[in-house]
Amino acid sequence: MDLVAPTPVVSGAGLPYPVTVDELIPQVGDRVSRGDRLFAYKFWYVVELAGVDAAAEGDSDGTGTTAKKSVRESVEFFESPFEGTVVSWDVDAGDEIPGPGAPLCLLRRPCNHDVVYNGLCTLCGREVDEYEIQAAAAASGGVGPNLTVSHRDTNLQISRVEAQQLDLQLQQRLRAAQKLVLVVDLDQTVVHCGVDPTIGEWKRDPRNPNYEALRDVQSFALEEEPILPFLYVGGKRPAPRKCWYYVKVRPGLKQFFKRLAPLFEMHIYTMATRAYALEIAKIIDPDKSLFGDRILSRDENGSLTHKSLERLFPTDQSMVTVIDDRGDVWNWCANLIKVVPYNFFVGVGDINSNFLPKQQPTMLQMGRRSKLNERGHESKQQQDDVKDDLLLTDIMNTEKQLQEKIDQEVKRQEHKLNKGNAAGDEQQTPGQSKEEWTKKLEFSASVEVQQKNRPLATLQKHLHNQKLLVDNDDELFYLKDRLADLHKRYYSTLKENPQDTNIQSIMTQLKTRVFQDCHFVFSGLIPLNTNVQAADIVIWTNKFGATTTNDLDETTTHLITKTPGTNKARLAKAFNPDIKIVHPDWIFECLIKWERVDVKPYLLIVEDPVSEAQVREFKEKLTRQKERAERQTSRTALLPANKPAEPDIDLFAGGISWLNDEDDEEIPKEDEESEDDEDENDENNTTMLDDGEPETGGTPDKRSLFENPDQPAEKKPRIQDAEPSSESDSELEDELLNVLDD
Repeated sequence: MDLVAPTPVVSGAGLPYPVTVDELIPQVGDRVSRGDRLFAYKFWYVVELAGVDAAAEGDSDGTGTTAKKSVRESVEFFESPFEGTVVSWDVDAGDEIPGPGAPLCLLRRPCNHDVVYNGLCTLCGREVDEYEIQAAAAASGGVGPNLTVSHRDTNLQISRVEAQQLDLQLQQRLRAAQKLVLVVDLDQTVVHCGVDPTIGEWKRDPRNPNYEALRDVQSFALEEEPILPFLYVGGKRPAPRKCWYYVKVRPGLKQFFKRLAPLFEMHIYTMATRAYALEIAKIIDPDKSLFGDRILSRDENGSLTHKSLERLFPTDQSMVTVIDDRGDVWNWCANLIKVVPYNFFVGVGDINSNFLPKQQPTMLQMGRRSKLNERGHESKQQQDDVKDDLLLTDIMNTEKQLQEKIDQEVKRQEHKLNKGNAAGDEQQTPGQSKEEWTKKLEFSASVEVQQKNRPLATLQKHLHNQKLLVDNDDELFYLKDRLADLHKRYYSTLKENPQDTNIQSIMTQLKTRVFQDCHFVFSGLIPLNTNVQAADIVIWTNKFGATTTNDLDETTTHLITKTPGTNKARLAKAFNPDIKIVHPDWIFECLIKWERVDVKPYLLIVEDPVSEAQVREFKEKLTRQKERAERQTSRTALLPANKPAEPDIDLFAGGISWLNDEDDEEIPKEDEESEDDEDENDENNTTMLDDGEPETGGTPDKRSLFENPDQPAEKKPRIQDAEPSSESDSELEDELLNVLDD
């Protein structure tokens, strides 16, 4: 017993603070059981007594009665959260306990139950219920119950003290071996997988233009468990069906692992099933020399939508790096290195993506489409860009149609399951929640739709005999050097400051310098009516030091677009010639290399800047907007400290804003066709994107992916071409602001 460290007992969150210790009940050396009284405490509360004689108390409201407040004292008892022997007291009679977290006493328990498996303590063999686990964690100041070490066993629970000890041992072992930890996602990070039967057919057909690209594609089959109704009638289960998966390993993965294996201990963390993860591991790590059994899958994750490093390293993530194609599932944690998604089987996406948060389709979802050394001949590059954009449009249309069919298939299967289960005694499907059941149904539907609709065959028809599948990805080629550099910097920093060295701060410093002092505006790349700040590419570039705004202003340094004919690009060039109009490939080149590469090869030429009158009008709008913001700030500063600021009133709630109205359609060019003619051309030849701008240079009859094809696009009101009266505008603004001041 003496070998068991005493457990501190602290005040919890449920007491009516402040409380005063009235009497200590057990003495030092006494043994207590769970629920025994440890001490009595007093607290005071106020009650109102109605019906007191008004004459005696002074009737202020003429009712004949008045309320009188009285202070009452109450005594309660603090109970022991577990059994043990009192080692010492940290409080005495008369002491005030101001709030939760105050130390009360030390109890030496017969066993701390630091490791619990299937409800049994592995140290003493006693059954441990959830209440005792929770109480022990709370009594010792823990933030919650014992932690689950999911990548080892979902039934294994350890205390925070034990978790800290394990993480400390891991840290010591890693530092002795001069290693860090690398957590690796699978789908679209190091492999791409599809279930389209077309892949197998092309792989067996030497005459197919994609035959060579599929030479190293591997395959495996899994038996998919049938989906039962969530409330089902017991009976014979349907037989599982076999599904074939085709796997393409990301280029350079073998060299990637060879370079990093001596520097990192590697773990797999995937939202796919464990059976799927084990099959992929056989392909990328056949001898288990890289990952061993360090695999965390959806089956052990504890969440269907998000990943957390605490599932692997509960108390210390200071030596951990993560590579993943999704930032949102990690809440963009500081340990993350987001990679460009690997999309070899175009149009297929992530086979397990229905278990992740839905992503918004954008013109940037395929990442960098051309390499630096291919951007030589400008006309050829423009032709390649047009081809890429057309293919991307086809891919996004295909994925959109697939998703619609998946939604229909989910409804069909759900109806079929419920219909077949209409009679008899219903039972809940064992071992899963309604959410998990729904996700499994969606996965089953997505597999079935991909197998039936063959998206690759659909896309290949548009290319005839040209190659659809191209494998020129070089992400891992650069990533292995970035990770090796992180390892070198960590251990170099560790020598100088062994206490505070952590990988998160090192990564943050390296990232933020890439786009430091860069102010971006994206044009024609993000869908209409979306929150730009929530877009994946915006969050990603912000992590690398950039600042992004919806509209141009005096701080803008780069306008990112694929088409230099957008309204914002033409306005930017005339408004400030120093603003760089840049192809998005420049951003991806910087993100991949973690350095700001030369922008010159990625600059776009704007041949049609807007007129001086339009620039002057735009500057006036910026000035008025700035003045309004300053007046609002001044009014807020003058308000009393205890008076909340009045909510902002949208002076332009009718639909016209100072900066966005002209972007809803193309800015008219001087001395050209009439506005009616331009509107007609815009309707036939443009694709509306993030800022409502037309993306020129496309082909006729290409409608937006984000429009309803059955309805014509509505036009928003626009400011008249004639230059507005600044005086009348100012008078209107002042009048409205005076109303606000009142």
